[in-house]
Amino acid sequence: MKRLKGTVVLLLVLAAVLTPVALVATGALLYRAYVVRTGSMSPTILPASVVLVEADHYEVGQIITFRRTGDRTTHRLVAINDDGTLTTKGDANDTIDPFTVPTADVIGGVTAFVPRLGYLVVYLQNPLALGSLIMCVLSMWYVGSSDQKPDQKPDQKPDLKPSRESRRIAAVRVA
Repeated sequence: MKRLKGTVVLLLVLAAVLTPVALVATGALLYRAYVVRTGSMSPTILPASVVLVEADHYEVGQIITFRRTGDRTTHRLVAINDDGTLTTKGDANDTIDPFTVPTADVIGGVTAFVPRLGYLVVYLQNPLALGSLIMCVLSMWYVGSSDQKPDQKPDQKPDLKPSRESRRIAAVRVA
């Protein structure tokens, strides 16, 4: 019964952890998550933070994420120009960006961020890392669920009396 309870708890924990990860990974939510890889938004958003971006929702003064040269950049929107392009600036930078961003390249506005979560996200993107993490969790569950001696029958109570050998060792240490 105890082992069944442990299995149910493990499955619930795995479901609670993996379901949001799977939804974010497939883009099934209204929001997208991205890892900030540089310090251009420091001290507001540090490198390795995960930003949560709401699609097509942004305004001047808000931090946005956009596509640029095949990569994603997260900077603050400082102006919407007459031609419809956007002017951006990293909080750590002294000047505005030397380029404008077409609205078609904007992914959305940052609504929240979690510092340092990017380390875990990048780690879990490696299939070997994810497998090793699952194996560690399963190993800890297996070792923790075994509360009986290997030669003990399941319905037998554990023997808590010190063995003859341990009493002899204790006597030698005292002497």
